[in-house]
Amino acid sequence: MAGKYISIARAKTIFQRQKEPIWNDHYVPGILATVKEAPSISHAFILTPQKLGGREVHLLSTPERNAALLGLYHPEVVGLQEQRMLNPNATVHPLWSHPEADRDRLQHLAGTIQTAEQLEMLDELPTVLASLQEKSKRISIVYPWCGDLLWAIKKDDRPLNCINWNIKDKLSAFKRPIAHDKKDGPIRLLARYEIEEAYYASASIRTVSVSQDQIDHNVSANLRQLFLHHSEVLSISNDARADIVERYHSALNLGIPPSDVIDYYSERGIYSIHEIRTVFYQAVWHRDLRVDLFKPILINRPMNSEIRDVIEVYKDWFECEPCI
Repeated sequence: MAGKYISIARAKTIFQRQKEPIWNDHYVPGILATVKEAPSISHAFILTPQKLGGREVHLLSTPERNAALLGLYHPEVVGLQEQRMLNPNATVHPLWSHPEADRDRLQHLAGTIQTAEQLEMLDELPTVLASLQEKSKRISIVYPWCGDLLWAIKKDDRPLNCINWNIKDKLSAFKRPIAHDKKDGPIRLLARYEIEEAYYASASIRTVSVSQDQIDHNVSANLRQLFLHHSEVLSISNDARADIVERYHSALNLGIPPSDVIDYYSERGIYSIHEIRTVFYQAVWHRDLRVDLFKPILINRPMNSEIRDVIEVYKDWFECEPCI
């Protein structure tokens, strides 16, 4: 996503922010979710996920936010680089700067220029004019695209790897007809996404097209609610928290609403309503309490036991290609 506009000044800003993108709480995305930089046609969001050290995550649309919440919920996700620059020139693998990566296994990324040349799509790359030191001379340079979400994923039996997500509101928005005069003819990825997919494939990184209409509405709504409470620090000890979660487990099995558990503790003056309710949301977010995320989670209604695991339903989106 290019942001509101392209210019040599914006290109310099992106290059400066993304010169050496790192996988810690000092990461700075190429485009920020601010009024000045985010696209005006969509809503921008800033999240502060606990698993990323509480750093600000900049998301440029509602579909990006919903997709990001799904990724942050996944237990195998250990890192995120949102709005990461697609470097016009060849560069190291995105995981090169990750402290847990095995650099000997990592392939370099071809630049977007080389990738577009191989696809015979060089004209699809956006360009801006830059002035040389001699004021009378100007040259055209490739303006850097920024991707949506690049995840670092660690599966128990595999080395650290990553996967790239492109995000749209509808799956059809990624594609275009090959022949403009044939409405029902064959279709292919838009050139922008075809270049990006090949760019990451040069380093054996898989790209997935993720659309908001593929994510269940209740899943998105529940994850938004859970995320609001997921990182709140409480004064409850770990042992006490475990006892409370166990009582929620009993309530789930007996068909008792979470509000009954909350009332049990609050009426005795043990903990506040807010604290007990937060323990509930955090237990669901951290998968200690397995309720059905495909149905609304309501405090004053009996919980639904998990039938379909969200991680299993969307598992293909998290399957990475091997680095070599």
